[in-house]
Amino acid sequence: MTVPHSTHFAVAPRISRRLFGCNSQRVLQAVLLTALASTPCLAEDANNAGAEPVATVSMDHNTFTPGEITVASGTTVTWVNNEAMPHTVVDPNKAFRSKTLVKDAKFSFTFTTPGDYDYLCSIHPNMKGKVIVKPGAG
Repeated sequence: MTVPHSTHFAVAPRISRRLFGCNSQRVLQAVLLTALASTPCLAEDANNAGAEPVATVSMDHNTFTPGEITVASGTTVTWVNNEAMPHTVVDPNKAFRSKTLVKDAKFSFTFTTPGDYDYLCSIHPNMKGKVIVKPGAG
């Protein structure tokens, strides 16, 4: 079987300049700009509209970070264990208690009642944090 020389498939020079010249770069830029401009940002995503407020606390180096947060009632706080050492999130007043959280595991709790919530890791009792819940805006 004989394969024709690759230049047999080349586009005629005049057509090539029209299709692939400077103007095509401008058209491509315009198409990309239009596509990007019409893509909704995460903050504007309709799926996120009306969602309850959220806050995140990380566990790393035997520390809750941030150690103290203030949120509005109705906020869901999610704790994430970022290290290999297991941890828990426990309110001594029994408002919430996580299972043992291994690396990358998460625990969430929605605070509906204003007040101060001290918590600790039951495995490492010197590891403490606090959530201060203020009345909601509504």
